[in-house]
Amino acid sequence: MYEILPYSPELDQRFDHFVESESVNGTFLQTRRFLNYHPAGRFNDASFALQKSGTIVAYFPGVLKDGTFVSHAGSTFGGPIISKSYYMGARLFEILQEADQYLTTNFKHSILKITPPLFAEESPDLLEYVLEHLGYTRHTELSSQTTLSKGVDPFENCNRNQRRLWNYAQKFIDALPESEKWEYRAIESDEDIRTFHRFLVISKEKHNTKPVHSAEELIDLKKRIPQNLRFRGLFFKGRYVCGMMQFIFEKKRILHDQYISPDESFSEFHHTTPMNLFALREAAEEGFLHFSWGISTENGGNFLNEDLLHYKESFGATACVNARYEK
Repeated sequence: MYEILPYSPELDQRFDHFVESESVNGTFLQTRRFLNYHPAGRFNDASFALQKSGTIVAYFPGVLKDGTFVSHAGSTFGGPIISKSYYMGARLFEILQEADQYLTTNFKHSILKITPPLFAEESPDLLEYVLEHLGYTRHTELSSQTTLSKGVDPFENCNRNQRRLWNYAQKFIDALPESEKWEYRAIESDEDIRTFHRFLVISKEKHNTKPVHSAEELIDLKKRIPQNLRFRGLFFKGRYVCGMMQFIFEKKRILHDQYISPDESFSEFHHTTPMNLFALREAAEEGFLHFSWGISTENGGNFLNEDLLHYKESFGATACVNARYEK
């Protein structure tokens, strides 16, 4: 009944059309336009689709890592991505049983990072139910989001400490001449993106990590998906103070904070507070419904960074879950 369609580059446009126009839970993160920014050789691509009578009904972007199928190692979440016309009980059981047979035959282990409810057009409840009944084990990571409303200042949702830090910074700025005020603006040039990345590396090093992307990959990615990626920066007297890389999920009107990159040597005011508030206010006025902060967990969700979670909560963030299924 169903045919396995292994990925090949000539299928890029067809797969992307399915993800963006025909699925219930596809986002730009599963498009080949996004995934192909990874340089050749970084991953062993193992993506595949299921089709019936020449029509794609499900898509599994993924890579092969040590005998494991990971959907997808190069993206926050991968799949499966399901057709709108097949997202119903009996049909979903059929296609996932077919995919499961393919996965268990060809891989020692499978990891499926499904699209979270916040980003999907349909609830993933049915998908999660079927995966559990096919023997997959659920694991979760804790993420956060702030609900936005146009005309409502996100400052009202901040806790006492963030309000104090903002008022201190604003008082400091108000005392300066007009020519020395801070500036919140788009980061557009390649040079500014490289500056953003340089401070991102420094910031990550303090936590014994490093960015997933190189500076050149960020520049390339901005050109590949200009409608889904933007950079914002805070500048003081022309000096870079802090920056943020944002992903735009247009269908669900979500703005996601992918990276924040502060110049830690800057000491005039607590720069991440105004950076986040400028970003939240801009998103609210643009009509975004949610500001996504990303995960506060490490080691696949086994460790909760309580300080990081509390920091996000101080801006009015509430918890949500990213789930993955393993077998």
